[in-house]
Amino acid sequence: MISVLAYLMIPVAIVSLAASVVWLRNRQPSSLESGVDSFRREMDALSPDAAPSPRRNPEGSDRPRGPAGPRRPPSSDRPS
Repeated sequence: MISVLAYLMIPVAIVSLAASVVWLRNRQPSSLESGVDSFRREMDALSPDAAPSPRRNPEGSDRPRGPAGPRRPPSSDRPS
C-alpha cells in the first residue's frame, strides 16, 4: 500500500517543486522601487523624444519602400 502511494507522491512532489520554481522566477516584482521604475519606463516610451526617426531608403529616393505591386504579363497585342 505504501509503495503505491509513493508512486503517486513522488511525481506530485516533482511537479509541485517545478511549478514553484517557475512561479518564483516569473512573478512580478512588488516593491515600491520597481513600481517607480515601471512608471518611468512607460513615461519614457510615451515621450516625444522616444519617437523613432523616419527611415530613409538606401537609394536616397523619396519613393516608399515595399513591394512593387502585381506585375502584368507581357502582352502579345503590343507591336514589337
